[in-house]
Amino acid sequence: AMSHRWCFGLALGAVLAAGQPVPADTRQAWVLALDATGGVVNDLKPGEFQVKAGGKVRPVAAVKTPADTANAAQSWVLVFEPIRDLTHRSIAFTAAADFLTKVPQGDRVLIVARGKDSLESLMPGFSIRRSLWAETLAKVPGLLPETLTGSPKETLQGAGFQASFSDTADDAQGQDALLALLARYHSGAPAWAGGTNEQRGVSVLGRLNFNDPMFVRQQIASIRRDASALESLFALLGPVEGQKHVIVFSRCESDDMSHPGVKRAMFQTFKRQTGDAGGPAESATYAAGEMTLVQNELKAKAIAAGLTLYSVAGAGQNVLGTIGAIAPATGGFAFPLSPGVENQFGQAIQLFGSRYLVQWRQDGASDQPGPLEISTSRKGLKLLAQDLR
Repeated sequence: AMSHRWCFGLALGAVLAAGQPVPADTRQAWVLALDATGGVVNDLKPGEFQVKAGGKVRPVAAVKTPADTANAAQSWVLVFEPIRDLTHRSIAFTAAADFLTKVPQGDRVLIVARGKDSLESLMPGFSIRRSLWAETLAKVPGLLPETLTGSPKETLQGAGFQASFSDTADDAQGQDALLALLARYHSGAPAWAGGTNEQRGVSVLGRLNFNDPMFVRQQIASIRRDASALESLFALLGPVEGQKHVIVFSRCESDDMSHPGVKRAMFQTFKRQTGDAGGPAESATYAAGEMTLVQNELKAKAIAAGLTLYSVAGAGQNVLGTIGAIAPATGGFAFPLSPGVENQFGQAIQLFGSRYLVQWRQDGASDQPGPLEISTSRKGLKLLAQDLR
């Protein structure tokens, strides 16, 4: 069933969460509190938070609880980067359809996908019309390539993004359309998702062809252009008020280049051949360095735009993919692209709306970037913080 957020905008927290101006000497962050089992903790008091910014303890000025902040409508962006392997594609599309059926009423959605050459907005802007979500998601399997084909443009293409776009809700009818799409995805033969069966037993290094430095450089150039298009989307989302969540589904060259095996390959000994132009170790060193730069830039742009990033990409705990590795720094999560991920999402939608808004005072040095640490005096809890600069 859909979650309902009652009394939109009535709570003071809704006003605060919607990005109202705060005094110049005040900074704020979204904070998610989890217990040892990963459950959400919603009853922390202001006195239980400690803030350390730029190496100094800062006085907590105000704390809005999840009960306050969750009333404000939130914005969700689903981004589909290339996904190879028909099984992984079907998992991703099914998880996305399931997720959309659980998005709370009043929240807005934008769907973006990699087309033949570039990242394209498939809607003119954020929509509350569920039948449009269903109609748009239904197009993605036929559109999404398996690899970073073509020469990606460095800005968002397609319908673009109009911050002023608005439409009318069609809650019950639209929800039926989403449920019908989900049922179709669940019952369809795997070929509906497009793509081909991935060759089993091919190592990530075998796939990346590190013996060919020129090929690796071309791959990195494609990844960089694609990342620039994603950054252009982040910049467009920056002025949007309220909580903004970007979920990136992917399994492509970008994720391969972020694989832990690449860093290990920097130190492997490879057999030299006469006349080779540097070998796999050099290629791996170049790739690891470039991918670190790409990730740092994506992370900085997401943080500057006030976005929480989530990733559905990697294979598990250490293999997170490009966005998965930086998601926690924005207050988000990395989910593996594996069976059952839609169930995790079903639980996670509760997490996404269950954050505290913590405000603290700076002593005139509000623009000092220093590291931010937010902790709690309550034992056994883990806090995930997203700084709102």
